[in-house]
Amino acid sequence: MKKNILHITPHLGGGVGRVILNYLSKVKNDPTFNHKVICLDYANENAVKSAKNINLSLWDKMSDNKQKILDLITQSDIILIHWWNHPLLFDFLVKTELPPCRLIMWSHISGFHPPYVFTLKVLIFPDLFVFTTPVSHETKEVQKLTDKQKKHLRVVWSTGGVEHVMNVKHKSHKGFNIGYIGTVDYCKIHPNFLTICDQIKLPDIKFIVCGGSSEIEIMKEAEQLGINEKFHFTGLVSDIIPYLSIFDVFGYPLSHYHYGTCDQVLAESMASGVVPIVLNNKMEQSMIQDGQTGIIAQNETEYIKAIEKLYHDKKLREILSKNAKEYATKAFSLEIMIRDWEKIFEELLNFPKTGKKWDMTKTISEISAKDVFLESLGNYGKNFINYCNAKTINEKKITIQKIKKLLKSPLWQAKTRGTVYHYNYFFKNDKYLLEWAQLMNQNKL
Repeated sequence: MKKNILHITPHLGGGVGRVILNYLSKVKNDPTFNHKVICLDYANENAVKSAKNINLSLWDKMSDNKQKILDLITQSDIILIHWWNHPLLFDFLVKTELPPCRLIMWSHISGFHPPYVFTLKVLIFPDLFVFTTPVSHETKEVQKLTDKQKKHLRVVWSTGGVEHVMNVKHKSHKGFNIGYIGTVDYCKIHPNFLTICDQIKLPDIKFIVCGGSSEIEIMKEAEQLGINEKFHFTGLVSDIIPYLSIFDVFGYPLSHYHYGTCDQVLAESMASGVVPIVLNNKMEQSMIQDGQTGIIAQNETEYIKAIEKLYHDKKLREILSKNAKEYATKAFSLEIMIRDWEKIFEELLNFPKTGKKWDMTKTISEISAKDVFLESLGNYGKNFINYCNAKTINEKKITIQKIKKLLKSPLWQAKTRGTVYHYNYFFKNDKYLLEWAQLMNQNKL
């Protein structure tokens, strides 16, 4: 008899959604496991359509139907939570006592920068905690775990597969196209993106920027700088293949604080033969061999020089393109991820089912939305805790200044990504979240 695996995810769409759905499409006829998916928030239109095409049981907007979730957990052999700092997911984890189950949490963040961080509580909550990349072992929260706690850590490299881009035909075109696909927002893209591009002084170059969600604002910045003619902002695209086919290189300068782990579009660019030029962040270093499958620049100046070098040296570009394609088609194969998950599922089936309850002194009825937000931050929530505990006007003023300083980071200014804004959006009646969101608004004035 097939074993039932229940996936619980904050939502289904975007990069993580593509990974999950491509995986489930590949294993739909698996004789051993049967998969079902619960979304606490929405499943987007493409996800719903894909689920129907593969006959996948999918429930979305389930955050208010806790009993149905608990019933499905009870009926399942394994629970796989796709984890990142999302308000609805943390609210579920912190305020729900789970029935006996075998639980895996698969982290879709690297865990280095708040508010996308690991905490001790979340790392030890499931039976197995699985990283999407080995670099997460380097986070200080993981380093502080005991040897016994580290035995419950695993790694499954996240990929949506690259088979769909392996046969991209590169089309001849005018000029030199530097492509970017992905999140067009300063929570991920480098804050100096526009000025970096402007310093690349080459004839007939065009920066083609695909993605959202802040592309309009960044496009307006380019207009203010008088460099908008160098750029073509497409917004979100449903099919990246036409763009990969006209990219000469993949210019992918991300911020040092970005939250990514296993970048799907970076894998896709390499598999299609478009050479990536990146900065020396942990994720990019784990995916690219410098000088072999792409170029890893140590700083902005090196990044600019790398693009100029590949512009002038077509032979080097062709060598790197060939290497990148060969490497990516093997390293980012969906088949490898499928085999890795099979091993983990088989391992976990030997575990007994046990109940799971978040470690808090408060009863579930006493836990507020503010408390949930603080639980998501662990040690990074000290300034917010001090705000709540301030006894005098002066103490509160001090904590306000510290919070305002924190909120200057583009990561904290995002509307989503586990920020104050994100939590306030879902829990509008919490006075602390509202006050902190207002502080953020003041910071933008």
